[in-house]
Amino acid sequence: QYEVTRQYPSEHHVTLYRGINRIDEHEILHQPAKDVYILTLNNINSFSSNRERADEFGDYILEVKIPLTKLLYFPGLLPNALKGEEEYLVIGGVYEVKVSLL
Repeated sequence: QYEVTRQYPSEHHVTLYRGINRIDEHEILHQPAKDVYILTLNNINSFSSNRERADEFGDYILEVKIPLTKLLYFPGLLPNALKGEEEYLVIGGVYEVKVSLL
C-alpha cells in the first residue's frame, strides 16, 4: 500500500480494462443500464491500463474504476515483471463495470 500511494499520490481509483468473451461468465448482481453491470469478479483478476491491449483478450471490454486499495500488483512495482501488457493484478469483489464491444 505504501508504494501505491507513492505512485498515485492524489488518486483513489485507477481506470483499467479487461477483455472477456462472455459477460455471463461472471456473477451478475444487477444491470442498472444497458452497458453497465454490477458483478462479482474472481479472487484475482488481470487488467490492463491500455484498452487496445485488453481487446486482444476478448470480444467485450470491461472498463472498471478500481480502488487503489484493491491493487495487488501494478506496473513498476517490481522491476522487469509483467511489463509488456501494462498488466495490473486486482483483488476481486463486487464492481460496477461498463461493458463495450470492440
